[in-house]
Amino acid sequence: MSRRRLTIGVTTRRGDPAWVERNTQNYLNVLARHGVHSVVLSPDQPAHLPDGRKLRPDPQGRLPASILSTLDGLILSGGGDVAPHYFGQELQGAEPENIDLLRDELELNLARAALEMDLPIFGICRGCQVLNVAAGGSMIQHFDGHRSPKDATAYHEVHIAPASRLRQIVGADVLTVNTFHHQGIDHASIAPIFQPAAHAHPDAWLVEAYESPRHRWVVGVQWHPERTFELSEPHQALWHSFLAACRSHSAQRP
Repeated sequence: MSRRRLTIGVTTRRGDPAWVERNTQNYLNVLARHGVHSVVLSPDQPAHLPDGRKLRPDPQGRLPASILSTLDGLILSGGGDVAPHYFGQELQGAEPENIDLLRDELELNLARAALEMDLPIFGICRGCQVLNVAAGGSMIQHFDGHRSPKDATAYHEVHIAPASRLRQIVGADVLTVNTFHHQGIDHASIAPIFQPAAHAHPDAWLVEAYESPRHRWVVGVQWHPERTFELSEPHQALWHSFLAACRSHSAQRP
């Protein structure tokens, strides 16, 4: 019997083709190279399922949680800032022009439901942050030194926790990562269900990756592993591991 083709949801701020091409295509390209059917999940456009159905977001931007039963995994993608009222703070560095409440509602609700059903989740940059908030954590709203300039990509090292799943996945103690964020997570703001898996160097207070010991596969990273054209081979192992978890989930679906 042939193996079922994986179906993985990818969140984005807007669902129109021009926006997706500019901001989400790298994720879709990675999945396409692995033969995955991607479902774009946005707060303003219907989600097109492989069986031809369309699920529309409500006026708050939320898709029905039932969509997750059609997916083998969920990618919370990069983007703007999470509104700080979702983690009990006033505006203290988050950038109002980069906050989109419809996207926050979409991703927070999907993330909570996906955690509940143990769906494999890959949180990337903003996705790492919004997943942490969905799980009961918070974040530091602004710091300097980790946002690439508009005309180039900046890099730094992350040091990986020796006993972490991430260390097993990438097979390295240190990775060089790209960096595009001005918000992040430290030990005080990480959700209780997550464990730090990597820290920035030299900013060791900054959690650059975390994982959930109680779920099948839940990993958040602050860098952008979908930008495969500028990262080393060990980053590919993250995708292989995530997709293996998605296949395991798929095998248990009806």
